[in-house]
Amino acid sequence: MASEGTKSGSEHVAYFRDAFNKEIKDCKDSVDTRDVERLMNDAEYATLFLNWSKSDEDAVNLAVKCLKWRLTKKVNDLTIENVGEEAFKAGHLFLLGQSKKGSRILHFRTGMLDKKDRERSMNLLIFWLERIQRKEPGELITFIMDTTGTSMRNSDMAFTTFIIECFTTYFPSMLERIIIYNLPTLLNSIWKLVSKMLSAEQREATVLCGKEGLKQYIDVENLPESMGGKVNFEYSFPPFPDDLDNDQ
Repeated sequence: MASEGTKSGSEHVAYFRDAFNKEIKDCKDSVDTRDVERLMNDAEYATLFLNWSKSDEDAVNLAVKCLKWRLTKKVNDLTIENVGEEAFKAGHLFLLGQSKKGSRILHFRTGMLDKKDRERSMNLLIFWLERIQRKEPGELITFIMDTTGTSMRNSDMAFTTFIIECFTTYFPSMLERIIIYNLPTLLNSIWKLVSKMLSAEQREATVLCGKEGLKQYIDVENLPESMGGKVNFEYSFPPFPDDLDNDQ
């Protein structure tokens, strides 16, 4: 998606910032000042909202909604320590490989989760998306929800909806595609309920597939052996098993 208008890049961002400030002038306590400063001073961050929206008005509304959410979730204050180091050691989330279009692949082993840990799982996902978008603003990712091992006991429709909301609202201009991998047949009915809540654009960006279908989007050289690929990958932490923190 892209916003409309004929303004140049810098003028467009300035117009967006001015409109945003007018929108939040009476509710500044509902947003984190650090996020507002980032929006005002980081053109790349502001452009994420403009590029993701159909109009300037939509971009402003999206930014307001996003920044309010970021304060409620205390996104700027999430750390490995307060999310829980054990969650990182468990290897639920990790970066590995690239899609055929060149985007990084973020794997999320949702089949390993437990409903009772939903809040921690949400914070873990937020931490990862924030880490990636801070390091590589404007770069797209392919997100694989690996549902291997999921049962009715640990399936969580609310969490699946949260994942999609993160990409459509809270981390704009970040998603290339969501791939729901290896969805058990018994959970098809749950997915049908979730899909009905998605917009046409969200459904278009979401695909379900198994090992063979996955190769349509990712070459075997970029997939772990467990997914039919050629990468002998074993997760470990610390440190993160990726190059995201390397100097550019």
